[in-house]
This record gives sequence, structure tokens and C-alpha cells, in this order.
Amino acid sequence: MSHPGDNLVLALLIGVMFFLLLRNWVSFSFITDWLKKSSKREWVEPRGEIPHLLRQKGFEVVDAKVRVPLTIDVDDHIYESRLYIDYLAHSDQGLYIVIVSRERKPLRMTGPALRDHFLPYYLLYRPEGILYVDREKGKIKVIEFDVPNMRFRTKQGFKWSYIAAVAFGMILALLIR
Repeated sequence: MSHPGDNLVLALLIGVMFFLLLRNWVSFSFITDWLKKSSKREWVEPRGEIPHLLRQKGFEVVDAKVRVPLTIDVDDHIYESRLYIDYLAHSDQGLYIVIVSRERKPLRMTGPALRDHFLPYYLLYRPEGILYVDREKGKIKVIEFDVPNMRFRTKQGFKWSYIAAVAFGMILALLIR
């Protein structure tokens, strides 16, 4: 015997099952992108010696003082961190990340030091290059990474449990009628 609202509950269960099935293949990030876009702040052209130097070299400053929050999950512990990007610049070639030199953290020009310092920025945005601005000398060094495109295939089987749960729900609904 069917009660009022049974069909609604069944439809909601089927909808949840389809969502769980599709979330592996379909990105629902457009919802979060839409929410973030509505809360964007108004753009103000950055001023100062670094943006002026970048404009002289043919770069257009797109964003300034970008803070990228990171969440790192190790076993049961969650760690919070962040990456700071001084500027994002654009030229005819594409997007560049701009890192300004710091007196407290001088950059050693060795392969491992450059990798440790700049590779996280490169992997985050995949820019055309990273511009390292030496504030004291007024020079810009272009750092480019040549990372081979390595893809590891993981075997992912079809989740038959979703189909079984939907079929069970439909059979149960027919038997209850």
C-alpha cells in the first residue's frame, strides 16, 4: 500500500544514487566557481616599482598578492598552509607567475634550490614561466620548467553497487505497491 510522499522519497533516493554515480565523471565545480565569482572584489591596477618594471618589460599585471590556501591531509591529521604569489602577469606568450626577491630568503641559483622554490608554483598554475624579480638590481629572470607529461593509468572498475542499489530500490518500490 502506497502512502502519500512515497514516490517523492523514491525519486529523491534515485536522484542521490545518480549523483553518487555521476560525481566521478562529471565536475560540479561550476557551482563553487559561480559562488566565488559573485563575491569577487573590484580590480584596482597595482602601482609601485615592481608593476612599473613589469610593464616596461612588456608584461601586464593581472593580479597582485594572490594567496592560495592549501589543505594537506596526512593519515588522520589535517594541516593548513598557503602559497603566496606576489603578482600574476600576462604577455603575448601567456600567463606568468611573478615572485619578488626577499632579503631574508636569497635565492641560490642551483637546480635543486630552483626546483624546491619554484616547482610548486609551476605545478599549481602551469604558467609559461615564472618571473623572478630582483628588486635591488631591477632585473627580471625568466624561469621555465620542462616537465615531461607523465600519466599513470589507474585501473578503475565500474561501481556495480550503484546499479544494484538502484535496482533493489525499484524492486522494493514495486513490491510495496
